[in-house]
Amino acid sequence: MRRAWGRGLAGVAVSAVAVAGVLAGALAPWPGVAGRAASVDVTPAPSETLLACDGPVLALGRDATAAGAISVAGPADLTAGTASGAVPEPEPLAQPAAAGEQPQRFVQVPVDRSIDPIAAASSAQRSDDDLTGFAASACRAPALESWIVGGDTGVGESDILLLANPTDATATVELTVFGATEPVTPPGYGGLSIPPATQVAVPLAGVAGAEAAPVIRVTATGSPVRAALQSSLVRTLDPAGLDRQSAVTSASRQVFAGVVVTEEAAGGDGAPVILRLLGRGGGTASITATGEGETASDTAPIEVPYEADHPVSVELGDLPAGRYTVTVTGSEPVVAAVWQTTGFGQDVDFAWQTPSPEVTTPTLMAVPDGPEPTLHLTSPAEVDVTLTDADGRASTVSVSPEGTSVPLDPGTVYTVDSGGTPIHGAVSYLGDVAIASIPLWPDPAAPEPVTVYPSR
Repeated sequence: MRRAWGRGLAGVAVSAVAVAGVLAGALAPWPGVAGRAASVDVTPAPSETLLACDGPVLALGRDATAAGAISVAGPADLTAGTASGAVPEPEPLAQPAAAGEQPQRFVQVPVDRSIDPIAAASSAQRSDDDLTGFAASACRAPALESWIVGGDTGVGESDILLLANPTDATATVELTVFGATEPVTPPGYGGLSIPPATQVAVPLAGVAGAEAAPVIRVTATGSPVRAALQSSLVRTLDPAGLDRQSAVTSASRQVFAGVVVTEEAAGGDGAPVILRLLGRGGGTASITATGEGETASDTAPIEVPYEADHPVSVELGDLPAGRYTVTVTGSEPVVAAVWQTTGFGQDVDFAWQTPSPEVTTPTLMAVPDGPEPTLHLTSPAEVDVTLTDADGRASTVSVSPEGTSVPLDPGTVYTVDSGGTPIHGAVSYLGDVAIASIPLWPDPAAPEPVTVYPSR
C-alpha cells in the first residue's frame, strides 16, 4: 500500500526612482501619532511566463532486456487558454529517454508592460496490463529549488522523476535524498546537466536507492527546472493506480483542499488518507481535517513529532466518506503531500495531492478532461468568489471555512477571483478507476507589489 519546498520562478526586475524631499522646518508631532518612514508600493512589470508540461504517460520496464528502460505508454490530453480567450500554441521539449510524443512548454511574453495570463494542464487515462488509472497535472513554471514528497520505491512501485528545463540555457541539477538515513546526494546526481528545452526522465529507484519512501530535493543552477513525479503501482499482478504529482514548496502552514475519502476506501483494510511530511529541523506538526457538507466537522488535531531531515508518514484512518480540507501547521516550514485512493481491491486508482498555496489575486485555471472535475475552495473567512469561464460567463460561489465544492466543465479554462481575500483551492477528479487533484496556484506572471523606501 502506498504511503507518503518552489513556486515557479518568475524573474522580476524592479527599478525605482528615489524621491528626495527637503523638510523646511521642525514640527512637533501630534499627540498620539508616531512618525513613520515614507514609502510607496510599486507593482513591477510582469515578466515572461514559462510553463512546462509533463507530456505523455511513460512506462518503466516494458523492455525485457532493459528493466530500467523508459518508453512512452500513451498520450496526454492538453487543455490550455489565456485570459483573453486566445488558445496558445505549445512548443515541444526534447525527451531523450523515450522516443515518441514529447512534453511541451508554453512561452508568454509581455507586450507594452502587460501580459495575457496563461494556464495549461494535462490528463491521461490508461488501462494497460501494467499501467491502469488516471493522472492529471498542471503545467507549472520552473524553480531553482523544489521538493518531491510522494515518491515510493517498494515492491510493485514504478516511479519516474521528471526534470524539465523549459528555458533556453543549460541547467545543472543536484538531487538530495531524504529518508531513514542522513540526506545524501547519489553518485551522478550532484551535477546533472539538462540542456535547454529538454526534459530528463529518471527512474526514482536509481536515485533513492534503498529508501522506500524518500523525499527528494531538486536544486538547480544556471537555469530553473520544473520537477514532477509519475507514479504507478502493481499489487501482485494487478495494476493499482497511476498518478502525477507536481513539486512542492516549504511553508509553516500547508493546506490541502478537497481531499477525497471514498466509501470503498473508508470501509477498506487500509487507511484511506496518508500524509507524509518533512522538516529541516526537528519539531511538531499539527494535522486537522475539516469535513465539507454533510461531513462538516473538525477532527481532533493530530500532533506529530518529527526529526530533522527525516520524513514521517501519518495515517488518517478514521475519516468517514466525504471531502475534507486537511491542514498541516508546523513549528517551522515543512513540505508535505497527501495520499488518497479509490479503494484497495482490483480496478482502483490513487493520487498524491500536493498543497494548495494561498491565492489573493485573480488567477487562471485550466481544467483538463477527466471524470467529474470539481473545484474545491476554502477560506479562513466567508467570501464570495467569482468564476468566469472561457466564454465570459461568470458565476458567484459562496465559500466558507469548511469548504465549498463547484462542478466544472472539463476541457476549459476559468478565471478565479476572490476580490483580494485569501483562498485555497484544488480541482479534483473522481471516477470508477480514477482519482486525481490539481492545486490552484497564483498567476505566475503576476508579480507581488514591492514596498520602496526613499533614500535618506
